[in-house]
Amino acid sequence: MKQFFTLLLLVFSGTILAQDISINSTSSKVFKDNKKHTSLEFSEKDGNGGFITIRTYYGGMMRLPKGYYIEHYDKDLNLVKETEMEIDKNQIQGMMVENGKIFIMESVLDKKADKFYYNVLESSLDAFDFKKKTLLALDESEVKKYFGFGIGIFFITNGWDQADSNSLGEVTFSSNRNFFCVNFDIKDKKTQTQRLYVYDKQFNKVFEKEFKRNVKDRLFEYENIDVDDETGAVYLLGKVYENNSKKSKKKGKANYHYELHKITATDQQNVSFKTDAKFVGSLFTVLGENGISCAGFYSDKNDYRYKGACRFNIDTNTMDITSKSFKPFTPEFVTEKYGKLKDKELRDLSLRNSFITPEGDIVINAEEHYITWTNPGMNGGSSRPIYHYNDIVSIRMNAAGDLLWARNINKRQATGGINYEYLSFSSTMVNDDTYLFINCSDKIRKLRNDRIEFKQVKSKKSNLYAIKIDKDGNYTFKSIVDDKDTEVPYFVRQGISTSNYGDEMVFIGRRKSKKQFLKLNVQ
Repeated sequence: MKQFFTLLLLVFSGTILAQDISINSTSSKVFKDNKKHTSLEFSEKDGNGGFITIRTYYGGMMRLPKGYYIEHYDKDLNLVKETEMEIDKNQIQGMMVENGKIFIMESVLDKKADKFYYNVLESSLDAFDFKKKTLLALDESEVKKYFGFGIGIFFITNGWDQADSNSLGEVTFSSNRNFFCVNFDIKDKKTQTQRLYVYDKQFNKVFEKEFKRNVKDRLFEYENIDVDDETGAVYLLGKVYENNSKKSKKKGKANYHYELHKITATDQQNVSFKTDAKFVGSLFTVLGENGISCAGFYSDKNDYRYKGACRFNIDTNTMDITSKSFKPFTPEFVTEKYGKLKDKELRDLSLRNSFITPEGDIVINAEEHYITWTNPGMNGGSSRPIYHYNDIVSIRMNAAGDLLWARNINKRQATGGINYEYLSFSSTMVNDDTYLFINCSDKIRKLRNDRIEFKQVKSKKSNLYAIKIDKDGNYTFKSIVDDKDTEVPYFVRQGISTSNYGDEMVFIGRRKSKKQFLKLNVQ
């Protein structure tokens, strides 16, 4: 073990381990926008080596969203075309690039007509002359109003989600974009209600369904939706609280359970995951080539601690659970995190993303994310939140539910809301290898018992690192962009994969008014 970490510490100097990571980077020219603050929302390949991006731009003291920059870059990251779209009771919900055309899904609130419209804006990549087509319209009173276009969005981008994610029509694509679902949370306090519209890639409506669950809205927490790429079937996962209470624990047992609902044009089936002896703190769907699974983290104590990983495999025809497993973190993982074996459960794990291989292996990447508050006396009588983005937890489970490996990447990052875009991480999976992208100091800290920790540094001094975890759980890391070689640090939490194969990532960076795009191609 000592020899392993000694070698690992030498990776920064360019030893043989670093050669295991092969990533090509391409940067755009440094440019300036009219608006200082922007965030990368969507990015997709254009089919010729370049990509299309959509960025939200903000203005005012509260950084309220004011509009969008829509841009086309070629394979060398030269700007080909750009346009701007102001926000006027509208919001972009999704984007698709297909056969030389760009399609933008847009929700619009029309106060005069008391209507809520969902439109598709279509243009060729050459022209950017968008033509509008209305997909559907709803009465405004039917749809839950979003938690403000200002403060609500600010908190969400800082990791504090105070609003329903699908109240304005969340768009979810199937894996190869043959289908997509528009999902609305409908206003109904007595019954959890969601309206689902499924379309094919030609924007023909496949079916429309109203999903109802006989439970009060506040007692049902929507988790996520997956869309089958061959049939357009929708899989909706939710967390249901019991005994008319949102307490997570009653009489020592879990006071909630998860439910998975399969919704098609003609049928609706469901399966419930009730585990009295275990507290499943987080669960999400992973749809692969051979079926659907629900995976996450569990605890023996309560719903915000984590002892290990769990997995449920479901037969998509019968919606029966074919197998389930609860696997505790390995002693090696615990030692890697704490420096010694400890009878301690993790806290505050937030899922960042997940991947599934053709063989059915699931990789979960999560982060220790939580919020603390400053002492009111230190800030003129007011308290402010501090957002923490600490250790990365990456695990891999096979189709049978065995825990193949679990790795803890020691990391300490925190912010009071300024420069939050530079923190956290992005990840992708290429073939059997997992890649994590983080910003940190070039001085990797050595911990006790042959461990290392990536240290936070001021954004303008941060390096962009890639961490590679192979199929056997071994990891190496490499500096991809040195702060001395770039004018801007990059927003790692906004990294977007533009490829179904995960082999291309796009980032944007900023320093004051300067901005720059970065494209990473994993070899």
